[in-house]
Amino acid sequence: MDTASIIDVLNRLLQILCRSLPRYLEDAYPWAGHNDEPIEAMLAGVAADQSAMADTIARTVIEQGGRPEPGRFPSEFTAINDLAIRFLLERLIEHQQRDVAAMEECVAALAPMPVMRALAEEALRGAKEHLDIMNEVRANRYA
Repeated sequence: MDTASIIDVLNRLLQILCRSLPRYLEDAYPWAGHNDEPIEAMLAGVAADQSAMADTIARTVIEQGGRPEPGRFPSEFTAINDLAIRFLLERLIEHQQRDVAAMEECVAALAPMPVMRALAEEALRGAKEHLDIMNEVRANRYA
């Protein structure tokens, strides 16, 4: 696998992390009621973790001689600006499932490069943990 291909895959991971729904909602400030603190805390934690992982991947892109390209948020996100955070929980889970699947593709693409694959696997592990946390918040909210 050539360096340009590695950088492309790393930038795809970077885009997933930087342009996720939790990262979008960091600045969109969805409406939250007083009973929504667990969702707000989960969302803040996921966004912080994604930001930290994105920083690591961006540094790796630079070390590989590339330029980090975080991309843009999907335009579909603007349609949810006025929604309540409890309503967004299901969408967060759906988007996280998609992000996990996309990260699995990145891990597979980096299979020939053990060090880069390990970095992608770390990002994937984090994404799966976030999905578990989201599902746990949903289960506790509706239990």
